[in-house]
Amino acid sequence: MNSNNNFIPYYLRSKLSEFGINNKQQLLKHDYWLVFQWLKDKFPSISFNYLFDLFCIYNAIEFSNLTVQDKVKIKHEYKRQTPHYAPLKSESIDYYLDYASNVAQQNGTDIPIGAVIVKDGQIIGCGTNNVITTNNITHHAEIIAINAAAQKISSHRLDNCDLYVTVEPCLMCAGAILQSRIKRLIFGAVEPKTGAISSQYKVFTNNNVNKHTEIIGPINTKYAQDLKNFLQRKR
Repeated sequence: MNSNNNFIPYYLRSKLSEFGINNKQQLLKHDYWLVFQWLKDKFPSISFNYLFDLFCIYNAIEFSNLTVQDKVKIKHEYKRQTPHYAPLKSESIDYYLDYASNVAQQNGTDIPIGAVIVKDGQIIGCGTNNVITTNNITHHAEIIAINAAAQKISSHRLDNCDLYVTVEPCLMCAGAILQSRIKRLIFGAVEPKTGAISSQYKVFTNNNVNKHTEIIGPINTKYAQDLKNFLQRKR
């Protein structure tokens, strides 16, 4: 590998351009293991040599100077990270969260939390809270959307699906998301009292448990305001 501080091999540079990374300065804005995760998601067949190359670029060292022990340590560090996949476009995130919000607003009785599941750019499951309507505490928006998506694709594994939900999921829903192996969870607003993602339990930060799901959020507090307005009207 060239020792020039600005040098990125062509085979790597051509792939990094998929993420808007065209030079070393742009590359160094992200952790090397994160960039490798993006590459692995976009190009599943790439080897760990890409990871080693990235490590060398970040540390300005020659690939030939890496020992076997170095490579073992780098791989170990990579495997300690929680999942991350190729970045989603912000307009796509906004679209599906707004779609989930619109689904929730159509339900006039229960708490307006909406969820949609997307696979290959298509919505395959929707849900909104039906706890009060059905007298069933498990009928949260996320659970209903997961069940609908599983029926749609005839599989309990949703590993290539993204779940968009307007408000941070609770512990029960977090467990269902883990079990279904959803690829990405994107949530709109935090739920300070019962949220199990970033507010209370932080379930998905445990990489001994979470091998599949990336967390994106909170995205926008407006979804919390929708919930607050609903609760004020009920009082």
